[in-house]
Amino acid sequence: MYCSEHMSNDDRKNLKPIFPKGYEFPKEPRLQVKKIENKEDYMDMFLEADPSENMIRRYLSDSDVYALKMEDKIICIAVILPISKKVLELKNIITKEKYRNKGYAKILLKSLCGNYKQKYNKMLVGTTENNIPFYVKQGFDKYEKTIKNYFIDNYDKEIWDGKLKCTDIYYYSKNLVESKK
Repeated sequence: MYCSEHMSNDDRKNLKPIFPKGYEFPKEPRLQVKKIENKEDYMDMFLEADPSENMIRRYLSDSDVYALKMEDKIICIAVILPISKKVLELKNIITKEKYRNKGYAKILLKSLCGNYKQKYNKMLVGTTENNIPFYVKQGFDKYEKTIKNYFIDNYDKEIWDGKLKCTDIYYYSKNLVESKK
């Protein structure tokens, strides 16, 4: 056995760790995206992201709903509404509280964008000011429009996102197909 001082960098790169006999690596939980048919069953989750059941019902029946599942547990859910032959809108995305801030919404969104790019060119999202940075990081980097007083005009109660009172909705888009150069 050589002392590490006498080993070349190439020799160090080829070293493999030795584990005790019987050691097992912890298994990563298996994640999968599944389309949800019984949409109404998830109203409680949808209401965490959009507090108006009436607003949700306006888009839910015409939408596709997908869940990110870990083993058999749903941890994140998204609602996608086709709004034209080439454009979709992400209407709702929510991760169960105990799984938040671990990248699961990002995984689900990436999967959905990959699947929908076969048929659609663009995905829109309408969001509150607080959530713009998240969507921009996910590629929703083209500002489309702002609808002033959206939350005041369309909801019976004040809408709060953290400490921010929501008034306007901001629309951003993501191109789903690569631009041809």
